[in-house]
Amino acid sequence: MLPIDERTGVIFDIQSFSLQDGPGIRTSIFFKGCPLRCLWCHNPESFKIRPQLSYTESLCVGCMSCLPVCSTGAQSTIESDQGRIHVVEHERCSLCGECQRVCCYDALDIVGATYTPRALLDRIRPDKVYYDIKDENGETGGVTLTGGEPMQQVEFIASFLNLTEDIHVAMETCGHASQEDFARIVSNVDLFLFDYKATNPTKHTSLCEVDNEQILANLDFLYEEGAKIILRLPLVPGVNDDMEHLEGIATVLEEYPNIEYGEIMPYHRLGLSKIDKFGLNEMKVDQKDATKEDYLRWVATIQSFGVSNIR
Repeated sequence: MLPIDERTGVIFDIQSFSLQDGPGIRTSIFFKGCPLRCLWCHNPESFKIRPQLSYTESLCVGCMSCLPVCSTGAQSTIESDQGRIHVVEHERCSLCGECQRVCCYDALDIVGATYTPRALLDRIRPDKVYYDIKDENGETGGVTLTGGEPMQQVEFIASFLNLTEDIHVAMETCGHASQEDFARIVSNVDLFLFDYKATNPTKHTSLCEVDNEQILANLDFLYEEGAKIILRLPLVPGVNDDMEHLEGIATVLEEYPNIEYGEIMPYHRLGLSKIDKFGLNEMKVDQKDATKEDYLRWVATIQSFGVSNIR
């Protein structure tokens, strides 16, 4: 087994002063790697664990400075009606970073940085002063592990959690990992933000590319272990807000009465802007953001099945 400081994790973003990923003021740490491919994914840059090249076409001025420094041919040009334009072949990129170095307009970037557990703790340490500030519910803050799916890097997570005894730790998880892995970290996580995406297993597969059998088993395991859980409910109008799923949400909240509450996460389109940046070809949900009326309808429908702990 590696010494603790020789284990590394790959993280694609760290957001200080987050107010959406658990109680209080938090630092949200976004891990790369995810076993699901949800059609509405807001963070498609998290799919692969390794770092990736990002290309923002709208920032490119066509100076072509990146072409001569690229040794793999990932940067090239093609003829178009507007003349020669810059294209990126992401699969050919070796992540040498030379194109990023010469791009003066931030059109090229490598997303994903490697940390040791100790280095990550040092990175978030300046934020700790804000964690004791209470929110409107009188709760203090901490760190939220999100992604992607943090459990894809469980070795690193377990090591990092051994260093965070004085910090409140929440983990957002899709639940798709081995029970043995969850058993390793459950006692060191103060709050699980557990995603529940679709009730019908066949539909779950069509929306996320995996069924929900293991996910539901892990929800049961964490609950029986006494974990504090908020059930997170990403809902997309016309996609997974069917009556079967809304009733299924109510059933889960009824069967697990010690779940803190169900938290609806209305669909937004932010993930769509990232697809071309990373050369992704997966089909995505492409529609308007969920409205306030959608949210109120979902809450009312779930409450009609006899549960009240829904937000």
